[in-house]
Amino acid sequence: MARKFLLCFHDFSVWNYRKVTPILEELRDLTGHPFSVLVIPETEKASPEAVEGFREALGKLKAEGFELALHGYKHKAEFSQGRSYMGIIGMNLTHGEAEFAGLSEYESSRLLHAGIAAWKELFDEPERPVAFIPPTWYSNKFLPSQVHAEKMLYEDRFSLLSAKGKRYVSPVASFAGILDFLVKPAFKFGEFVLKLPVGLPRIALHPVDFPERGAAVHDLIRTALHSGRQLTLYREL
Repeated sequence: MARKFLLCFHDFSVWNYRKVTPILEELRDLTGHPFSVLVIPETEKASPEAVEGFREALGKLKAEGFELALHGYKHKAEFSQGRSYMGIIGMNLTHGEAEFAGLSEYESSRLLHAGIAAWKELFDEPERPVAFIPPTWYSNKFLPSQVHAEKMLYEDRFSLLSAKGKRYVSPVASFAGILDFLVKPAFKFGEFVLKLPVGLPRIALHPVDFPERGAAVHDLIRTALHSGRQLTLYREL
């Protein structure tokens, strides 16, 4: 059985789709294969023209074989009476992006379903996304089972739980928010996990990785392909 890896591009939204779409196409040309794109579905303050353009971009990606997954609701954490002290710490550590960090059962469910509702409105279709990935991977003790109940794959920083209940050890190479002096070690770690004989490693990319770290990202993807790993999708797990 061939060893596999996931290439996941985070934070695709109504606010950046024009800038990011060419990056996705460039990466597809490099890999020779479409990959997973993590979509922020909230469009509340965007203009009607931007929302329509975003819908068209998503439809085009889907038609080209890209896999679209749900990435939170707004990707911005709001103050909530239902958020734990550790959740507040997670918010501060991620500059307010840890949307699901430390939420109560009710608040976690409310926000998850707000994301699903925004997804359905965006795509105008009843089907659930294949996977849910909480922003910055900060979560709470209720979210994994809530996502599983919706028949979606759930991803955290160290593992994947498929909709069928199968768990994968999945170390992630990610570079967003890393201090400059840690970037090189982070890429070295990515090369290391891609060469491991076990596990299902992920390369998690973000818009802020480009263009400054684009060349290093390309080299890392080439390492994955040359190491004998095959690019896979969430829906194939």
